[in-house]
Amino acid sequence: MYGKYIYGIIDSSNEIDFNISGLNGPSPVYSIAHEDLSCVVSNYLGQEFSSISKEEVVRCLLAHQVVVEHVMREHAVLPVKFGTVLTTSDEVRSLLSQGYSQFVDALAWIQDKVEIEVAATWDKKQILQEIRAEPEIFCAAKAIASRPEQQTLQGQIQLGQMVKASIDKRRQSYWERMINFLMSVAIDVQHNALVSDEMVMNVAFLVDKSCQEEFDSCVKQLDDLFCNQINFRIIGPLPPYTFATVEVSRPSPEKIEEARQLLHLGKTFSGLEIRKAYRHLAAESHPDYRAGDELELAKVQFGKLHQASELLSAYCQGHGQIDANLLINIRRLRNEEVQHLSFAEIGV
Repeated sequence: MYGKYIYGIIDSSNEIDFNISGLNGPSPVYSIAHEDLSCVVSNYLGQEFSSISKEEVVRCLLAHQVVVEHVMREHAVLPVKFGTVLTTSDEVRSLLSQGYSQFVDALAWIQDKVEIEVAATWDKKQILQEIRAEPEIFCAAKAIASRPEQQTLQGQIQLGQMVKASIDKRRQSYWERMINFLMSVAIDVQHNALVSDEMVMNVAFLVDKSCQEEFDSCVKQLDDLFCNQINFRIIGPLPPYTFATVEVSRPSPEKIEEARQLLHLGKTFSGLEIRKAYRHLAAESHPDYRAGDELELAKVQFGKLHQASELLSAYCQGHGQIDANLLINIRRLRNEEVQHLSFAEIGV
């Protein structure tokens, strides 16, 4: 596989040598310009990213992150999804031409903003000791201890449920206090998955650069408020990976036709017609109105409708433009779509 690996998009009309190597060994990172926008790229010669090992993916992801954050020192960067490769410089320029208005708007929105990730962890052993001392749980454990072993199974199950409920309640209480405190100095927030039982919070915040010091101070105040019960860690400042990442794809005509039929659209359709069809069909198949086996089927159908809507919306935006077979979407990433090394990878 040979092509131009894309790291991000910046608002510059100059073709720049960034004096850093890309993820493909010694290949230098440079920019390809179209009007007043540029793609940050390096030459790529290697395997499809879907076929490389997990260890190699992590290595490439780290290299991707290093480049984007290097460029971020001098420019606002609109990140491009990890693993995006176009064939030629002309195709890169076509991407910039086709997505020009979207990229300009997105760059204006992220200007002078950074992403900061905050993870909060607790000592699980200490928390369990405190919970076992709660009167209701202490009495239940004492009652179980006084019974013969063969009579305690159900009691142990109930005790385990009580302990879990108490842990969940405490975690939720801590989480709400932390979020409410930090959101006072943040613009937006994205909640990420908790990757271990020790985690209380794993959240990405979008913060104005002018508020960075105030945000850091708020985290330190939280540390004081929780009296060392919670360990806080910060990653950042980062580019807005979580809040605005460019996704580029080349769906086949068959995929377009499949999505059109799924939404019951005619041979020609507009963005408004896509939204109307999606809202109507999504309401009919929404999982909230299903139960049992029908619930799982509804979830699958609901997901398919959402994907079809996104695909056709991107197609409409590009249709009639230069190289409109490139579909462009700038979106907020889901939890499982991490585009940089986060707490899950560094072993919090």
